Amino acid sequence: MPISSSIHKLDIRRKIAGHAIKITVECTVVGELIKVSSPFWLLPANARRLTYGAAAIEISAILKGLILNYRFLLPLLAVPEPVLPGNISEEDRAVAKDLRRLQKELPYAEIKKLRSNMKDAWSRQVIRRAHHQAGTDFRRKLELVYEVALLQEMNVYELVRELKAHDDALFVYPLINGLSRKNTTFRSFAIRWLQDNITPEMDIQLMSALSSPDEWVKTSVIDLLEKMASTEAREEISILLLEDPSVKVRSRAAFFLGNLPDPQNIENLIKALEDKNWLVRQNTYEALGKLGSKKALPILLKKLKEEGNRDRADIITALGNHRFPKVADELLPFLKIKELTFVTISALGKLGDPIALKPIQAISEKLSHPARKRSVETVIEKLLMC
Repeated sequence: MPISSSIHKLDIRRKIAGHAIKITVECTVVGELIKVSSPFWLLPANARRLTYGAAAIEISAILKGLILNYRFLLPLLAVPEPVLPGNISEEDRAVAKDLRRLQKELPYAEIKKLRSNMKDAWSRQVIRRAHHQAGTDFRRKLELVYEVALLQEMNVYELVRELKAHDDALFVYPLINGLSRKNTTFRSFAIRWLQDNITPEMDIQLMSALSSPDEWVKTSVIDLLEKMASTEAREEISILLLEDPSVKVRSRAAFFLGNLPDPQNIENLIKALEDKNWLVRQNTYEALGKLGSKKALPILLKKLKEEGNRDRADIITALGNHRFPKVADELLPFLKIKELTFVTISALGKLGDPIALKPIQAISEKLSHPARKRSVETVIEKLLMC
């Protein structure tokens, strides 16, 4: 059977920021998204700004979100008629009818094969449950999916109450997309729900949310990916570390990479040491300190010796986790710099090199402040045990 018989092409029109935007979507008859195109994206960035003005950025962001939503709304539209959500738009209802009409023209064996080959686990789950668990409760769940995914205007408190009552894994993907809602009540609920229901399969969908223009969404998603210890997200988050305009996002990205023992993270973190913002650099030094890489060691030592470098305290703290030969020797001179003395003592204590024992004992003898003296004596005790 030719593949064209299992492919459906539809044109979607949306009014975004006062402009009529056309999108062409190609999908299989069981609702798997294949290709999306729009005349909007055929225009170069400069031409978009000239044609659509300041709305060009907003249109681009909304279009990307819409496509993401259709990725899992299409199989929802392709399920049997008895469970089709009652709140869908007439345009999407027409898509659903077309998909079912085409399904009737294909042998069931072909339909079954297309469904089993769907790459998206959520889509396969929707179709299976539509066949085996169809009913009033399931239909309402599909309506909630549709309302969250398309960010429809509805009472957000009522929506949150219903989502709590219908606690179900079906809401994972729409809630990820729903993070882009501006309502703080909904966003807070969505992030808490996702934290409580996080699974290893969520990382691909979460990674797609990293392209959001919303700073809060990106930092929240990085938190979730870190909780999952997602190695798949490393490349995406490295790009955010080096290119994102938000200081918060770059700082959070550095922290994430510092918790993943991946050699490639070292290269990206070293590049981030040139960031203009002190907070990003601070988190980057902390991340390199956690990883304790021999590759980063010469870079850290070089920066430590730069005259006028205001990051010296952070560099010394990071070097405290680099337990390599001669690192303690490099830190000893900084015991004599008043504002760096105690951070250097702490770092030398972590290194555990006996070479630092006598210099630190000499400092301890001159101390009169009881709290500082106790902390220095704690370091001395550690060094005596080494």
